[in-house]
Amino acid sequence: MTLTVIWLIAFAVILFLCLSRWEATVSSALDKLMPSVLRSEDDRWVWSPAIAVLGATAIVRPVDLLLTLVIIGLIVLIGSKLVCWAMRKANFH
Repeated sequence: MTLTVIWLIAFAVILFLCLSRWEATVSSALDKLMPSVLRSEDDRWVWSPAIAVLGATAIVRPVDLLLTLVIIGLIVLIGSKLVCWAMRKANFH
């Protein structure tokens, strides 16, 4: 129960900070990271909760978040190697 309360407080604080400082910092940082195809008028209401969830989870359970990122990275690495291998083996004639 305590972890849930801490997570909710961290989520609310990070969400408030993201929404209040959207134009000054968060928007410009996301504009540099995201391609123009993924940007829209409502980025504030999509990215602020996503950043708040990731931030609150990193505060409450940093090891779980780190292990999840490592597993996702390994899956992407193995998938890209398999795709490259399959493209070399494919005969496009």
